[in-house]
Amino acid sequence: MKRRVHHVNSHRFAYLYMLPALILAYLFSYRPFIKTFANSFSLVGLSGKIVEFIGFENFIRLFQDRNFQTSLYNTLRFAILFIPLDLVLCMVCALLVYKKRRFNAFNETLFILPMAVAMSSAALVFKAIFNPTIGVVNYLFGLAVQWFNDPAWAMFTLVFLGVWMAMGLDFLLLVGALRSVPSQIIEAAEIEGAGPVAKFFRIQLPLMSPTILFIVSTRLRDSMLLSGPVLVMTNGGPFRSTQTLVYQMYIEGFTAGNYSRGSAIGVVVFVLTFLMILLAFRFERRGVFYQ
Repeated sequence: MKRRVHHVNSHRFAYLYMLPALILAYLFSYRPFIKTFANSFSLVGLSGKIVEFIGFENFIRLFQDRNFQTSLYNTLRFAILFIPLDLVLCMVCALLVYKKRRFNAFNETLFILPMAVAMSSAALVFKAIFNPTIGVVNYLFGLAVQWFNDPAWAMFTLVFLGVWMAMGLDFLLLVGALRSVPSQIIEAAEIEGAGPVAKFFRIQLPLMSPTILFIVSTRLRDSMLLSGPVLVMTNGGPFRSTQTLVYQMYIEGFTAGNYSRGSAIGVVVFVLTFLMILLAFRFERRGVFYQ
């Protein structure tokens, strides 16, 4: 009987240790999410209090707004440009250094250095090097591109920054996945006469698919939540060509004080992100191999 009481008490103490984490999760994650969801279906006053319930009216007006349509298009465009470029570049870098060679440790250190740089600092540096007048990029390549003044090119500055910021972690993940491929399978393929291309596409790439799925899912989330680089580098311009959903949510909610529309955008971002990641996991059954 005493042992049973002691066992129950130990479980109670375990829950007490979890209590601070649960309180923080409620205050900074679950409570804001529930409040945002409630605000999106309501008319909210300037004080942040709900005035009345209006149903889907916020969403109807939102999808009829051309600014929202532009933000949605820009967000999806960023994801389409950013994710494949990030994957290809990190994969190439991982293939260059995954084998144990001399100076590879130094090369690996160079590839993961972006992880040590804060986003705001990196955005300011990229804003300087892509400056149309005094920037290094135009000078080195002999270009005359108006990076931040031309709607056709402004998005690419955000994409390049995103790839550079994501490179460190994604490179580490892909290198680890390459090095975890059993050497016996590679040796057997070489004995059968398989070349480097065949080994990569028939053996290494399929066995790396769980890691690739994780990277794609993570970067889909990051693409949908893009706002920091926009705030630092472009402020949504020129002509809203880099205005994203989360940046518009910030403008509507914190600048204009339209909490109802800002909350509605937040709910749309959550639903779109959830559906995209769910779609990515739907391909897991067909294209992901765990052994």
